[in-house]
Amino acid sequence: MKDVLKEYSKFIEQFNMVGSNVIYLNKNGYLENISTGFSSIENNIKSTKDSIYRIASISKVIVAIGLLKLYEKGLVDLDEDISKYLGFIVRNPKYPNDLISLRMILTQTSSIIDDGIYEDGIYKGYDGSNSTDDFIKLEELLTPGSKRFYKGYSEYRPGTNFIYSNLGCGILACVCEKITNKYFPEYIKEVLLQPLNIMSGFRLEDLKYPNNLVSHYLYENNKFRLYRNYELFKNVQCLKYPLGENYRGVAGGLYISAYDLSKIMQMLMNKGLYNNIRILEESTVNEMEKVQWSGKPTDPTYRKKGLQMIIMDNFTKEPLYGHFGNAYGLRSFMLYNKNGGLIFLCNGANFITNEEHMTIVQEKIIKFLVEKTNL
Repeated sequence: MKDVLKEYSKFIEQFNMVGSNVIYLNKNGYLENISTGFSSIENNIKSTKDSIYRIASISKVIVAIGLLKLYEKGLVDLDEDISKYLGFIVRNPKYPNDLISLRMILTQTSSIIDDGIYEDGIYKGYDGSNSTDDFIKLEELLTPGSKRFYKGYSEYRPGTNFIYSNLGCGILACVCEKITNKYFPEYIKEVLLQPLNIMSGFRLEDLKYPNNLVSHYLYENNKFRLYRNYELFKNVQCLKYPLGENYRGVAGGLYISAYDLSKIMQMLMNKGLYNNIRILEESTVNEMEKVQWSGKPTDPTYRKKGLQMIIMDNFTKEPLYGHFGNAYGLRSFMLYNKNGGLIFLCNGANFITNEEHMTIVQEKIIKFLVEKTNL
């Protein structure tokens, strides 16, 4: 495998990346980790195996694990009306008699959408709320007629159609807070990160080694522009509002190294078990990997959905499970099946989206690694 990773280092020279970390993990736990390029262009700091990234939407799998821990304890019912857990009525006004469930949110078929705007001096909708640090109640975003409401729901009946929703992931975190009476970043450390000896999390103060945080770059006008570093990430990390109101930041906000992320991936590959530490029940992981919805959405990467899992069968004989990430110049993926797993974290490149709504970089790297590792 080491020869493969050497080949990888040569292979990616075509992509003009800033830096990357790649991990291959086989079904027996054999792991290879390679880092390339730079974690900081300005400071001429090279990427290392300890480099920490803000991994974007792979974070959604981690939020789902937190919610499913409560499911295993019988504290939530995946098919119950989310209104019961949030404490206010949540309904798509086009379908007022249809409940919206946690399962729908986990499969991104809830009909809750992210649209937002700044209008008449007011931040409205989820995307609007992300433009300010103002405290905005979740209920206002989801209740038609409130001053913060903007669109809020699609025209589709809840449970029928996939629409990507960051707000949905935030709602899962809010449900966790309502039930546990704990701030979500603290709760997920307690039930997942600390048991796996992962010294990072959803806030910068969770990082045991903050100097390992890489800078993230956008490629513009044929050069890289610094978009986020430690100081700039302070402005976009999870903030602390009253419990049950922290829906911002968690959908993409986990800071973690590729190696520590591989512990979570290995736990999932082993049906909830990592180094004899039971995180999830086998039946729960099976439910995450089960096809809960399939169809042809506008983003073809999501033709099949498990519980906050992408299910892909266009690269391998055995389906791949996991998620992609895209934010602040970063591109990432965590994909695995029973034969092994792959993690790719990159803090900047000249990314062009392909027909699958991945980037050309991601697609070519997946194909290269799948071929070399026989996943």
